[in-house]
Amino acid sequence: MTTFPLRLTEELKALAAAQAARAGLSLNQYIATLLATHVGAQAETERYFAARGVRVKPGVARDILARAGKRQSPRDGDRVDGD
Repeated sequence: MTTFPLRLTEELKALAAAQAARAGLSLNQYIATLLATHVGAQAETERYFAARGVRVKPGVARDILARAGKRQSPRDGDRVDGD
């Protein structure tokens, strides 16, 4: 286990402390849990997209995008201001 000084705004600290109290956790436990959850989700996202990237066939995405919208008029709300 290690310690790490963390700088928070007073408002953010107060909000986090209130949420931690409602969850029955110390502020330290609450922040560590949130961080672990986020780090785990990020790692899973990276793993997922790395696995998908291995299956990519070069040029397929470009072919799909090149065909998109052919022989179809834009629908209401498809246009961006300035088009």
